[in-house]
Amino acid sequence: MDVKIESRHVGMTPRWKQEIETRIANLQAEYDNITHARVTLTKNPHHKKGVDNAEALLLLNLPPRHTITARKEAKSFEEAIRAAFRAATTEIKKFREKPGL
Repeated sequence: MDVKIESRHVGMTPRWKQEIETRIANLQAEYDNITHARVTLTKNPHHKKGVDNAEALLLLNLPPRHTITARKEAKSFEEAIRAAFRAATTEIKKFREKPGL
């Protein structure tokens, strides 16, 4: 599986990167047909005045040509990462329950 982890407007900490890599490995172990994963962490200090300015965007590609996207905002990047992976897991389960797949 091809994995890309990046951050925008914030430095990537080893803790965030480790958590993302662990969660991607867990997804890959459970759903072995994920071909590509991209995680982008973005801090939007000017765009939003509220407290939820940490955003995690997760894109997963599944065969034949299906993309699952989860974008979550939270107070901290840890919360946003966890929420995005929970949402993506739910979407993968829904996708697999469709008849003919």
